[in-house]
Amino acid sequence: MNKDKIKGLILGFSATFCWASFYIVSRYFFGTDSDGLDPLWSSCLRYLIASFILFVCLIALKQVSALSRALHKDWKMLLLLGLIGIAGESTLLFYSMKFTTAARSNLLTNISPVATAVMSWFITREVFSRSQIAGMLLGFIGMCTVFFLRGGDDFSGGNASFLPGDLMAVAAGICWSAFTVLGERAVRQYGPHVIMCGAFLFGALVMIPIMGIAGSRVTLSIDLRGWLMILYIGGISNALANVCWYAALKFLKPGELGSFGYVSIILTCLLAFCFLGEKITLPFALCLVMILFGTCLMLKNPGK
Repeated sequence: MNKDKIKGLILGFSATFCWASFYIVSRYFFGTDSDGLDPLWSSCLRYLIASFILFVCLIALKQVSALSRALHKDWKMLLLLGLIGIAGESTLLFYSMKFTTAARSNLLTNISPVATAVMSWFITREVFSRSQIAGMLLGFIGMCTVFFLRGGDDFSGGNASFLPGDLMAVAAGICWSAFTVLGERAVRQYGPHVIMCGAFLFGALVMIPIMGIAGSRVTLSIDLRGWLMILYIGGISNALANVCWYAALKFLKPGELGSFGYVSIILTCLLAFCFLGEKITLPFALCLVMILFGTCLMLKNPGK
């Protein structure tokens, strides 16, 4: 394993850890105060905070001119990335936490490794070995099985219907796959900081008409706990995580990087068990084993 691949692994795991904490924070918010803050408005604030943090980074890195070029020449691509990967993926994922548990949401969102691999083959013609294909199928079967399992946490009591949240989590995973594959060329041309800053900015702009249609409650009268959650998710789970993710694309192929999504499942399950009181059943644990074994197969080097 060369140095570049090690860098890619470190960046991929860093992004994964930041995202794992997102599920816990979001589930805690919806589990204790679901009416305290409008989800769409809080998402828009998160995107604005993330874009501001990344813009400060661009000033420090002296890459503001690169952002200007990207906005001028590839604004359509940034708009598409903002629509799919920011407004689409993040909002669906955030909403899913209102209806399902943190572990289930994370598990089902991570259909993205399979979807990323399929899109990579069609768009970039990335090659996969038999073992990688077997890993994709094994992980996919494990995720599908989750639909038929029941569980719960301290907020749901274990007897709620999770289907709406589960479906939104799957849709979020598909959006993220498209975001990863479509953004690869732009990241190589402009760099991850530039692309993510532009994508978050456009994602926030896209949220404005969505909030108008949904009749969202727009207010800055948010309690301290709400602001802390918005700042954490915007700065860590959005800004830092996405920069690490796209930076990893310099060293790993999209299909390889997509498999890291499965690692966040273990982190999320552990955090959810410790802090949210989620019940991890034996069938659910077996699904985790299937998915993680599939991950190991997917991380193998592809054949010629």
